[in-house]
Formats: sequence, C-alpha cells, structure tokens
Amino acid sequence: MNTYLHKIIEFKNITISNYINYSFVLYAFLLPISRGAISILSALLFVLWLFSGNFNKKIEFIKSNNVILYFFAFVGFSLLSLFWSDDAANGLAYIRKYWYFLVILVIATTVQKKFIEYAISAFLAGMLISEGLSYSIFFELIQWKHGSPIDPTPFMNHLQYSMFLTFTSLLLLNRFFYEEQLKWKILYFLYFLLVTSNLFLNGGRTGHLAFAVSIFVVGFLNIKNKLLAFFSMLALVVSIFYTAYHVSPVFKTRFDASVTEAEKITNEGTFCGSFGSRLGLWIVGSEIFLDNPIIGSGVIKSMDEMRNRVKESHPDKNCISHLPSYHNIYVQSAVHLGVIGLFLYLMIFYSILKLKIEDRYYFNLMIIFVSVYSVSSLVETMFHEQFSAALLALFTGIFIAQNRIENEA
Repeated sequence: MNTYLHKIIEFKNITISNYINYSFVLYAFLLPISRGAISILSALLFVLWLFSGNFNKKIEFIKSNNVILYFFAFVGFSLLSLFWSDDAANGLAYIRKYWYFLVILVIATTVQKKFIEYAISAFLAGMLISEGLSYSIFFELIQWKHGSPIDPTPFMNHLQYSMFLTFTSLLLLNRFFYEEQLKWKILYFLYFLLVTSNLFLNGGRTGHLAFAVSIFVVGFLNIKNKLLAFFSMLALVVSIFYTAYHVSPVFKTRFDASVTEAEKITNEGTFCGSFGSRLGLWIVGSEIFLDNPIIGSGVIKSMDEMRNRVKESHPDKNCISHLPSYHNIYVQSAVHLGVIGLFLYLMIFYSILKLKIEDRYYFNLMIIFVSVYSVSSLVETMFHEQFSAALLALFTGIFIAQNRIENEA
C-alpha cells in the first residue's frame, strides 16, 4: 500500500513538474508580447511550484544561491526602508512590482535541461511576432494602439523594446559564432540583421547605446584574437550605425537631436531635452542621495522629493519636474536606499556573473545579458518596469537552472 501511494504521489509530482516546464516555455514565448500573460503566468508558475514537491531540497538550494539571496536582500531592504520613507503606502505600491521576480525561484529550482533551449527558442519566436508587427506599423500596413510609424513599438514603450531588441540581436550573433552548420549560421545572421534593423527603426536610444557597448562583449567572447575581435566589432558597429543614419529617418532624427542637445547643455546649460532632462535628474538625485548616503531617503513611488528640490534649489531645471523616475536604476536605488541598497543591487548582477557555467554557449549568453541589461539601466529603471523585470526574471532563472543542472550531472 505504501509503495502504491508513493507511486501516486510521484506521478502527481511529475505531472506538476511537466506543467511547470511547459508553462515556463509559454511564459518565454508570451513575455515580449503580452502584459496580461506575464502576470497570469507568473502567478500560475509560482502556485504550481508551491505544490511541486521536494520542497525542502528546493529551499536548501535557494539558501545556497547568492543570486537569489541578493534579490531577497534587495527587496527586503526596500521593505525595511518604508520605516524611514515619507510615504510608506506610496512606497509599498512601488515595491509590489517586485513580485514578478518570484518566477526566478520556479525556473531556478524546477526547470529541466531540454526546456531551457525550448524556452529560448520560444522567446525568439515571440520576438519575431513582435518584430513583424513593428515592421507592419512602420510601413503603415496596420494601425496599432501602442505604436506609430515614428515609434513602431507594438507592446511596450520604446525604451524597453529597444533593450529587448538589443539582447535578441546579440543572442543571435552569439548563436552565429557558436553554430557549426553553415545553413544555421546563415539563418542566425539574417535574423540578427532583421532584429538589428528593427532596433534602428525605433527611437529607443537606450538600446542603441547598449548595442554599441555589448556587441564588443560578443566579439571578445567568441573571437580568440582580441585585437581582431575589437576591430571586427568596431567595423560592424560603424557600418550599422552609418547605414542606420542614412536609411532610418527615426534614428537620424534622434541622433541629430542628441548632438543638438549636447551642444545646448554645454553652451547654454539647458536641461530640457531627452538626455538633458536625464542629466538634470541625476544631478538633483545625487544631491538628495548625499543628504542620506547610507540608507537613503526610503522607497517612494512619487517623485515629490525631486520636485521639491528642483523648486528650492534648481529653478533652471524646472522642465524635469514632470518626469516619473530618475531614468537610471543606479541613481534611483542610491536615492531610495543609499549605498547599502545600491550595493545590494550591484551584487545581484555580480552574483549572476559569478555563476559557474561550463557550457560555453550559456556562459557567453549570461555575460551578454548582464552587459545589455546593465548598460540599458543607465538611462532607464529597467529593474522596476514590468516587461524588463520579467525579462530579468526569465534569464536569471535560466542561468541559475543551467548552473544547477550542470552540478547535478
């Protein structure tokens, strides 16, 4: 009887595990194209995980993993900061978005080896659908409520979408180097060009910056001769940016605006453009940080503290008062949580980079992902936005799962 009951329980556990793995692949597919799916599947995955069995083993694994511990520490310190925040309820509303990171626990402890590659392919398929819609919007073949020909981003804002496109393009370039069969090399390179073209049809300079920096990471990881890697990637970057400037009206307009804006900042001290307003935010934010450098001023959702500082000390920067965030997760973390919070945030990504992954493809992908995400976060609060937070949860979970699987082998 005991053996029979054990077999029933084991069968149920396997079934739940299968549900988790298939839901994980579906999550990866829908992540670039549906806000609702992110919320529903995040909740579903976590609930299934709670009933998946072997819970003590999973808890022990969680306790031994520094990446997960630093996620917990950062969120925990954010909650603790509500005690010295000016508006605890407001701050709690800000922190609640971090629940999307619960998916990391599920993927890291439960996902099986074969489903990791399925999920990455599913993510690429989801991005392909998103790109098809983006091109259709750009060429005015369709009308879409969340996009226009001058900003063809079908499901998310152009800052997040540009990061998605950058990571996808460099994922494909990494596959191009890793793949040995010529037909697949050609396919991956063509898809790389398709995604990169879409990146420069969009106005997200966040992605352009991350692309320009992180493509060198791809080269250094995959080309043994580092001098050759540098100059080959430099040639590729120059040719892509040159072509984009002469072909993409959106990129040309944004690039010219950046040059004009830089001149105004230098010559006139004007901080009202896209980059200028960010620079103004960072200046004001650094002053607020210096008032409470150790533990910060506490997490709040509103930017009232910044607006008050602008009104009192920086009337020349009044044009930044309407902005909803510091557009830089490092500045925002420092303002809210001081050097302690900033340290915890940085340790999340340092711990990801310290994961021991023997498989060269996944090791390279991990370095590329951290590079793209970290550079993009210099000009946007990616850690706190739904799509980009879900992307972080997906691939952080994948890298931890790959580390776990290799250690179990």
